[in-house]
Amino acid sequence: MSCRNPYKLENYLRNPLYSLLTVLVVILFSQQAQAGNIQLSNVTLLNQDTTTGVSFVQFDLSWENSWRYSAASDINNHDAAWVFVKFRVGGSDYTSASSASSTGTVVTVNTTAGLRVGMPVWVNSGTGAFAAGSVVRAILSATQFEVNLSPVTPLSAGAVVGASRIWEHAWLGNSADHIAGSGTSAQYETGLQTPGAAFDSAANPGMGVFIYRSGEGYGSFSISNAQLRWNYRLNQVGHDDVVEIRLFALEMVYVPEGTFFAGDGSSNTVRGQFRDAAANTPFQLLSEDSVTLGGTLAGQLANNNADGMTTPDDYNNSTTQGLPAGFPKGFAAFYSMKYEISQQQHVDFLNSLNRLQQNTRTATALDATTTSVTNRYVMSNSSSIAARNGIRCDGTVAAQLPIRFYCDLNGNGTGSEASDGQFIAANWLNWADVAAYLDWSALRPMTELEYEKAARGQREPVANAFAWSRTDITAADNITNGGQADEYSNTAAANAVFGNTAQVQGPLRTGSFAGDSTSRSESGGSLWGIMELSGNVYEQLVSTGQPFGRGFTGLHGNGALLNDTTDVTVYGNADVNAWPAAGTAGQGLRGGSWSDDANSLRVADRQRAADTAASRSNLAGGRGVRTAGCTAAAGTVLLSGDATLIAIDRSTYTASGAGSAYWWIVPNGWEIISGQGTATIEVYASQSGLLRVAAFNACGSGPETSLFITLAAE
Repeated sequence: MSCRNPYKLENYLRNPLYSLLTVLVVILFSQQAQAGNIQLSNVTLLNQDTTTGVSFVQFDLSWENSWRYSAASDINNHDAAWVFVKFRVGGSDYTSASSASSTGTVVTVNTTAGLRVGMPVWVNSGTGAFAAGSVVRAILSATQFEVNLSPVTPLSAGAVVGASRIWEHAWLGNSADHIAGSGTSAQYETGLQTPGAAFDSAANPGMGVFIYRSGEGYGSFSISNAQLRWNYRLNQVGHDDVVEIRLFALEMVYVPEGTFFAGDGSSNTVRGQFRDAAANTPFQLLSEDSVTLGGTLAGQLANNNADGMTTPDDYNNSTTQGLPAGFPKGFAAFYSMKYEISQQQHVDFLNSLNRLQQNTRTATALDATTTSVTNRYVMSNSSSIAARNGIRCDGTVAAQLPIRFYCDLNGNGTGSEASDGQFIAANWLNWADVAAYLDWSALRPMTELEYEKAARGQREPVANAFAWSRTDITAADNITNGGQADEYSNTAAANAVFGNTAQVQGPLRTGSFAGDSTSRSESGGSLWGIMELSGNVYEQLVSTGQPFGRGFTGLHGNGALLNDTTDVTVYGNADVNAWPAAGTAGQGLRGGSWSDDANSLRVADRQRAADTAASRSNLAGGRGVRTAGCTAAAGTVLLSGDATLIAIDRSTYTASGAGSAYWWIVPNGWEIISGQGTATIEVYASQSGLLRVAAFNACGSGPETSLFITLAAE
């Protein structure tokens, strides 16, 4: 396997053409060459308009193995890059003159220039002391600011106040505001704070941009001089402020709108699986409308939760609960991260937090007064590497200031070397860690219904299947090129990490089974091209099995974390309403891990679907999703053709009445010979089954029409 160096750091200093001073730092969220190798480079800030308070972030973007397929290919999806921008104001951290004083929570200094709301503050010297967890709550004037907590000791003459700069999330323009670069013909789709609502630069801004192919194709994606419009004035940035920029890119996969099945209809060996309440058959999701959970009637979503679930759902056949219309059920289109959060991605996240937030987001105690660290592997709270997690900090750190984290899987104290495990899936994450990462990146958690749609797609479920819709599975039992960007297992036919094999004592590199010529089952990928939904680390999802989970409404992260409460222990947590809170029942685990047996990796298995997952575990990681900002507008389809076939042979079926493009789904074992995406298909029918069809557009497919086809003997 070949790969390129996936991590670059580039600096650009003052551009003399514009009054906005820029120091640009690019942090890459990347994967290895075989899985995508996403690259950002040549970042600059240009075309500042001081009248409108707008500037453009220019950059080059590329990744390998990009795709966009229409319904005619029987896939109807594409991959994309989710690109978002962080900034911080100031060329250095803030220090006041030695004349600070305080009255209650109001602090008087010589100047508030350089202070930002949310900055942690402390007393560098002199008389007085802020309470632990004090941050700037408001800038009151040119010489006064307010803190969130009353000082322990009032500040008086001679006190010097210090404050550290913070990273903030940039608000971007709407889709048409951005400027396409040269190279691959690309489409720009702004991800709004509230997808589907009207863009508003202040009330509903762009939190990032999806960039993907504008037409059908496959291969390397590369654009130069792409430009994103940044409304910096709305971010309270002055025209002449010193600004530092970080640009991030995550590989995503589009899951189109359409019906799908929850559960696979297998026997009770698949624990707690979803089923239709009237029979042990898969449950079909037909819309985002409310659903009754439990009960005994057809059209109610039940489960076999008596069968081996670690924490049973609070509904069963005799107890009904409601799953509200606002709960994301997977019918509507959404984007999913292609890979689980990697260790380098988690490092980049930690390095963008202030010290108070970092302390919450690590297992090792790193409060603001700490200067010596023994358990330097901070996610496992260990002095040595545990379960292949190499995220660490130095043994000596500065008080108050943010800590620099890095990957050091080889344990030599030098970070970001070729064998330091940057691309290994991040483990030792609890629910609060994953939720914080998703809030920070303006994504949201995935629900367990969306998990099943992301894995098997809209096709008929295969009983006992894994994410590649087959029942064959082979465990990786060795590691080649350990910790490197091309780490993989050379075990013959290996397509998943599970079973706690002797040489694999932790997760592997994300996307490690995928290559240029691997099939879906060989790569361990889902129908849509999403990797490691079975095995490696547990997916942490919103559960239907508890009230706090069912209250989830699909709100997205706003790019900021908790940073201003009286409870310092929650600094750095996600701050989004209606997300299950840390330690509450409402989240669960799906998909199995590197240490589980194969049964836990089956898509329908819900053994741990209602687990709280409050503690950090070496088995658990996660990924995020984002609701797409579109809905299919197609109407009802008419379907014509023979309902009874006399023998295994070719047959033709026709759709009409709702547009010109159609998405056909045939029973398992059938073959579409021609016509997918058109009004008429020719099929080879090998057994009785349900033929389904819906009109579709770029968002996905609309309501389905179905016809049960009976294959009779000659």
